[in-house]
Amino acid sequence: MTIVPSVKLEDLPVVVKFILQNVKAADAVEVISDLRKNLDLSSCVLPLQMHSSQKKIKSQVQASSSLSQVTTSQNCVKLLFDVIKLAVRFQKDVSEAWIKAIENSTSVSDHKVLDLIVLLLVHSTNTRNRKQTEKVLRSKIRLGCMPEQLMQNAFQNHSTVIKDFFPSILALAQVFLHSAHPAVVSFGSCMYKQAFAAFDSYCQQEVVTALVTHVCSGSETELDISLDVLTDLVVLHTSLLMHYATFVKTILDSTQKLNPCQIRKLFYILSTLAFSQKQEGSYIQVSRDTTESHSGCALVLLLG
Repeated sequence: MTIVPSVKLEDLPVVVKFILQNVKAADAVEVISDLRKNLDLSSCVLPLQMHSSQKKIKSQVQASSSLSQVTTSQNCVKLLFDVIKLAVRFQKDVSEAWIKAIENSTSVSDHKVLDLIVLLLVHSTNTRNRKQTEKVLRSKIRLGCMPEQLMQNAFQNHSTVIKDFFPSILALAQVFLHSAHPAVVSFGSCMYKQAFAAFDSYCQQEVVTALVTHVCSGSETELDISLDVLTDLVVLHTSLLMHYATFVKTILDSTQKLNPCQIRKLFYILSTLAFSQKQEGSYIQVSRDTTESHSGCALVLLLG
């Protein structure tokens, strides 16, 4: 197991496959705990690093080489998780050992992006382990072992891997918004925002639909959090959210459930989308203080 850190990235999927295929049930937790400690995804060349480094590349040949290295790196990471996914699906001991290995880790600093991705992978792959996976993830969030920054790193640097687990991400985000623990609720709302920013139009539409459902559910906490998430999305991703304005404006059918503060948030979202549409994609920020004066215009533009 000590050789894992020195294995080249392109050889890592083969090495991990060999380890997982030959692990004995009695040793599974110990072996996978060691494997988990020695797998370091931070050593991979990541897309965000590529974007910043490309600015410094003067030669077209060098730029092409850099892009090729990043593509190769991402393909290797994808293959690595495909190997883990197959083992989790067909080897019950491996699936349970991964969960146990993460659960047994007590130090906050020991937790890494790999842990979150594996928990999402297990939740997505094995229905029999979903409750256990959700329980472990909730516990880690409450203990501060899964900070939102770790999740952001996972989505930003490994979106091609995580996108395969989108149904589980959506399901967990929906469940977490029902939680009584503020950290779990915050984590769920962050999952929505990261999924919207990192994934394709289908996933974005599903995220918006889920948020609208929360708003119309009648639950005060869900309503407030969902409106806050939509507010963040309209500020950070105005042009993207504009494509789903039709879904957002259906919240108007439930305004009788909203208090004045919530209505103000809703009109801020709608007016921002409306004026952005009117300006053919340019972003015009409407302050919260002036929301009321623009709300009528927002409704005319969106409904007309």
